[in-house]
Order: sequence, then C-alpha cells, then structure tokens
Amino acid sequence: MGFLKKIFGGGTFARPQFEVVENRLCTDLTRFKVRVRRGGQEMYAEDLFQAATKPQDLQFGRFFLLNETPPKVHFAPSLDEAIYWFEGRRLPKDGFPSVFWGEKVSFSCSICRKEGATPIAITKVEQLSVYTNIPIFREILGWRVLEVASDLLGPGIPTKILYMFKTQPIIKWSNPETKFLCRGCARQLTEQGRQAELEGYVTF
Repeated sequence: MGFLKKIFGGGTFARPQFEVVENRLCTDLTRFKVRVRRGGQEMYAEDLFQAATKPQDLQFGRFFLLNETPPKVHFAPSLDEAIYWFEGRRLPKDGFPSVFWGEKVSFSCSICRKEGATPIAITKVEQLSVYTNIPIFREILGWRVLEVASDLLGPGIPTKILYMFKTQPIIKWSNPETKFLCRGCARQLTEQGRQAELEGYVTF
C-alpha cells in the first residue's frame, strides 16, 4: 500500500529534503479505526462522512489511528501544520491535549551526567487519505511526521508513551543501546590509558 516520492517543503523558509509516504485507508473495509477531532468534539471517520452534506462539513482539526502500537503522531490537516505541531509551534486549540517533540533531542554523559543535545531533522512524513465510497466518495487528507534523524543517533520513529496519566513524546532510535560520553570524561579515560573503554560510546 502506498508509494514514495521526494519533495521539498514549501513556505517562507527552506526545509530540508524529506520523503513523503502516501497511504490510503478505506473506512468501508476497515471500520472504526480512525477517530476525528473537530473543534471540541470527537467522532469516528464513518460518522463524519455520514453527516457531511457539503464540502466544509469534512473539515477537521486532527485525526488519529486507533490501536497503533506504539501510538504515533496525530494527523494534521496540512503539511505545514504537521511540522509546526511536531516542533511545538501553533498547536491546535481544540480542547484536546497536544504532544510535541521539538527540534532537538537531549541525552546525558554515562559517567558525570552532563547533559547534551543534538538537533533532529524530519526525514519522512506520511500523507494519509481516509475515504469512503458509500454512498458517494468522501475523503479527508491528513499529514504527520513519520521519521526523524540525528547525526549522533541515526534515524528514529516519533512515538508516545502514557506515564502516570500523562502522555510523553519519545523517539525510538534504530540503535536504542547508544551510550554517551562528554568530551571531558572521554579525555580523562584517554589520559588514564583506558581508550578501550571508549568503544561503543558516542562522544559529545
């Protein structure tokens, strides 16, 4: 399902190049999988389609897929909004809580616990068409960030966890066992002749 293409983001500033994954989901075949949020209300996509009598009735604030494991980012009505929401800007004010990932990921030295951060770049976004053919064709189109990458950590998938009744953003990296050393601790190990212990660590 779906196909890939390369695009450059538009807008008033140049975005890094990323990949767009286009997918389609028919509610006639897969029912009760999409929840749509519109203003302060939430409904299934099927109910949105059934109640729509004119094009503006299909406008929405965001939607998400039920039963995703692990849960991923919500879909926004436009590419720009998907990126803004991911970075924590211009979040929707629809009465529902928002989760965002920001533009950097933080970590700490395994020895002294000094904190560091590295920028993350969006490398893949998803465009999902949710549609019905019954009784006539109706469709909503959503966008979300699907993958990011960091020079230090490689590619990762944005996801969410429920912790103490609060939803927190995380990124599942391709190498979750990565450990970090600050330059100060790495220099001390080198001066002590313990260079072998540096193997497997990322220095920042």
